[in-house]
Amino acid sequence: MTVARRKAAHAQRGKAELNPHDALVLLTAGYNEIDKLIREFERLRKAGDSVEKGKAALRICHAFELHAAIKHEVFYPAAEAVLEGADKELLGKARVEHDGIGHLIEKVEDTAAADPSFDSRVAVLAEQAGRLMKKEEAELFPRLRHSRLDLVGIGERMAARKTELSTAPIDRESIRQARKVMGGVAGARK
Repeated sequence: MTVARRKAAHAQRGKAELNPHDALVLLTAGYNEIDKLIREFERLRKAGDSVEKGKAALRICHAFELHAAIKHEVFYPAAEAVLEGADKELLGKARVEHDGIGHLIEKVEDTAAADPSFDSRVAVLAEQAGRLMKKEEAELFPRLRHSRLDLVGIGERMAARKTELSTAPIDRESIRQARKVMGGVAGARK
């Protein structure tokens, strides 16, 4: 467990000195949530139930999409404003990697859970998401921790945006995609 993940776990239990609205603590808590969902998918994958496996994969996709939206809308613009040179380039690479993960999410959401390639697609998604999260924790977070970025202010904006996105009504397209993953509707494979 990385230092940032330990701090996030501490903050969630209320034992850390860090403010629970610290942007880096919130991001790390989001990483921990996604990691937990990935472990749940692996457990269900071994059990072999397509519907439960599909539900778990959709939870991973939803959690990562929510996490990515908050980062792209609130965190990255704020971080970009305070970073310079190589640090700004590191941030740009993280954005590009997020976009690549977004394409993987689309492929997972367009594949029936019973499809033979489904498990592989989710595994690649989990691997790339995990790699991005570790890279950000190891390289980007320390630079931002020691920058002039208002981590608490950004964290509060991120928490508010997460609540807003989490409580938004589900659109018809999301429901259609969920049905495709769970039921293997014709034409679901791409």
